[in-house]
Amino acid sequence: MGTQTASASLEDMASLDKELAHKCQQGDVDAYAQLVHRHRKMVYRVAYAILGDAEDAEDVVQEAFVRGYQAISRYDARYAFADWIRRITVNCALTRLRKQRRLGNGTSLSALVTGEAADADPAGHAATNDLQDEVRQALAALPPRQRAAITLFALADMDLAGVAEAMGCAVGTVKSHLHRARQKLAELLADYVEED
Repeated sequence: MGTQTASASLEDMASLDKELAHKCQQGDVDAYAQLVHRHRKMVYRVAYAILGDAEDAEDVVQEAFVRGYQAISRYDARYAFADWIRRITVNCALTRLRKQRRLGNGTSLSALVTGEAADADPAGHAATNDLQDEVRQALAALPPRQRAAITLFALADMDLAGVAEAMGCAVGTVKSHLHRARQKLAELLADYVEED
């Protein structure tokens, strides 16, 4: 019964999103402000998962919602608004990564491996920090689309279909990105992982 309630709640949310998007398409700016409020946390999580930098993620959040507003006339209500804005966010984040690479700015991805580390036993804190640094460096070394796939799938807990939708590619392409990312991470972290 809990699953049915959750499913109904998600359907209600998606229905309200579509209604708000329709109002926005008719010129209701307040409706878009409500959509931003409803999806801001999700958009930030996606941007942060890909970029790993709070400031860059905030910039991408702003850019994604501006682009969404500019393109709202092209939003198709047959699809969930959340999926649509997530895809815009992924594209904005990947564009930022490509620009950073061209400019030679590395992306730290520091948030991807934090969490339990803050609560770690003080004696093991240094080792945890070392592992976090290794993982951050390994993730930063991945090509942008592989990094996006692995962060959305493994760290943002999206399923393959969701990652494919967010990245605008086929599930098979996501599987390929994930396979290559895992191989590269295994190579880069082999020495660290072998220590036990």
